[in-house]
Amino acid sequence: MPTLKALRERCARTYYKALYMQQAKGVLRTPPVQPGTLPLTTLSMVHTRDVVPYLVAFKSFHRQATGQRAVVVCDPSITPADRATLRAHIPHLELRDAEEFTHPSIPRGGTWERLFAISEYATRQFTVQLDADTLATGPLPEVCDSILANRPFVIGEVLAQRIDPLAVFAATARTWTSGHVQALAEASLDGIGLPPETLYVRGCSGFTGFRTGADMRGCLLDFSERMRSKLGDRWRDWGTEQVTSNFVVANQTDARVLPFPKYASAHQTDANSVFFHFIGSVRFRNRRYERETAAFLRSLATG
Repeated sequence: MPTLKALRERCARTYYKALYMQQAKGVLRTPPVQPGTLPLTTLSMVHTRDVVPYLVAFKSFHRQATGQRAVVVCDPSITPADRATLRAHIPHLELRDAEEFTHPSIPRGGTWERLFAISEYATRQFTVQLDADTLATGPLPEVCDSILANRPFVIGEVLAQRIDPLAVFAATARTWTSGHVQALAEASLDGIGLPPETLYVRGCSGFTGFRTGADMRGCLLDFSERMRSKLGDRWRDWGTEQVTSNFVVANQTDARVLPFPKYASAHQTDANSVFFHFIGSVRFRNRRYERETAAFLRSLATG
């Protein structure tokens, strides 16, 4: 039986989500966006429940980084009506099915399909993975500069975060007590047969930029096979795609962690933050997601 506190928190999340969706649906009354000139492909994987939040996320990001291409990897839940809505608001959008992006060397589900899709698109153009629960509220100069310089980036977790050698990061991870597969994988990084100069960063795959021209697909397939040999069936768990995304971006040339908390998860942001990631554990803890979204939509209406 759930505790009274748990029931109250569940009711609060349901209420805050309803308020958010009431505001977010305003994006359906905003005009469609047009492709820009920035050499950028923005790619997301979208579930039917996230169509409206995705449009908010995409339009807020596209306003600051007006890329040439946009791609949605469609979860099997996406309906013909969802596709029509997405295309109405992003006429240049490419819609791909998740089934197109599977491989025997990687798990299925858990957003692995989007990472595999990025490995295709990044052969041709700088590609940013954009989660549907993100929001850009101001200029993103570090991101735009990185795109133009073909410099990979990832959103971080702490101030002055570094990209570390595997052994350094794995030693830290082994001090944690979490049984989550991400922590288990990170504690194993120096035991999968990779060279000592190989790197890792504990970033967030929800907002990551991958350089063009790299052998990203070969890198992620090799890493997944090594981790599957190490962790067995646990490598199928939710969270393994994030570990792989972090590994791949860390080992691309000249990768950087974006300034924190200018770019951060919503519960870590401050008054100077311009990019918010409303991760699941904090998304509807209060009314912030709703209010930030409403402010963005008002700004669209006023130009």
